[in-house]
Amino acid sequence: MFFKTAKKFGRLQRAALRAAAPQAAKRRSATRRKATVAARQAAKSAAPAVPSLGGGRWEAARQFSDSRGHRLGFSRYTPVSAPAAGMPLVVMLHGCRQTSQAFARGSRMNQWADAGGFMVLYPQQSLARQVQRCWRWFQPDDAHGGAEADLIAALIRSESARFGLDPERIYVAGLSAGAGMAALVALRHPELVAAVAMHSGPVVGDAHSAASGIGIMRRGTLKPLLPLVERVSDPAVFRLGMPALILQGQLDPAVAPRNARQLFEQFRALNGLPPESAPVEHVLGLGTEKAYRRVDMLRGQNTVLRLCEITRLEHAWSGGDASIRYHARSGPDASALIWRFFQGQRRPAG
Repeated sequence: MFFKTAKKFGRLQRAALRAAAPQAAKRRSATRRKATVAARQAAKSAAPAVPSLGGGRWEAARQFSDSRGHRLGFSRYTPVSAPAAGMPLVVMLHGCRQTSQAFARGSRMNQWADAGGFMVLYPQQSLARQVQRCWRWFQPDDAHGGAEADLIAALIRSESARFGLDPERIYVAGLSAGAGMAALVALRHPELVAAVAMHSGPVVGDAHSAASGIGIMRRGTLKPLLPLVERVSDPAVFRLGMPALILQGQLDPAVAPRNARQLFEQFRALNGLPPESAPVEHVLGLGTEKAYRRVDMLRGQNTVLRLCEITRLEHAWSGGDASIRYHARSGPDASALIWRFFQGQRRPAG
């Protein structure tokens, strides 16, 4: 009787254990999941800033609204080297099919911000405004591209006031469509912008639609250059001037190199540099993948206008992170060239 009872008890115990096993396994699995999540969160909080976005503070997907309720997304990068007050500001405008974060990673401008102690803003075009995120430089009227330029200028003023940035050292740079928009921002707001940099950008002022914009990119303009600038500019730019850096790949299949030479002539005229004044030319990095031709126009000892024709570069940011679309390893570091040029430019307040 005892043995029968023991066997029966053993069978019941084994059945209970089998029934309890799935529940125990579930509890162990849940415990492991919780531990994994906690470990990941701890690792994330302890990890340093993503190297491609710099060692400072990256703030993505922020929103700005102007006084009329027009909205603009942007990201902000603040280096850790110094307090924001008194810093210069560099505004970076991406190209078509790019985001602010991709442009920051690809251009690596944040690393130069760490070294140079300046803030960087990355406005981002809305897909609702343009389905490929192209800034509408090709429609420079007040309802389209002009309105976008004014919205970017309003963002710059807001951020400058908020952080107490140096009003004499505000700069705008862009790639491709972003270069076209950088030109519009600088030309419409010359009292705000100390200098502009245009990488792989179109000649200013001729396009009036997306179709004509593509034509301009492919061949440049056939029209007189100065009237095109006058048509899209605040007249004060001809009194104040606008120092400019132009960068262009000589193998660019999307934006013909002729655009860069025409931009050079446009900004030579609006900076009051006479056609007979001789440029200073250098060929740098000869025989390497970094080779480029540099053409400078000086006023006194200061370079007011610079053209960099990059020998082996296609339609991409020179010397950038080639793992990001529209950025190339070949060519000199465009971000370094831009920041070094900007360092020599100031817009006296008032």
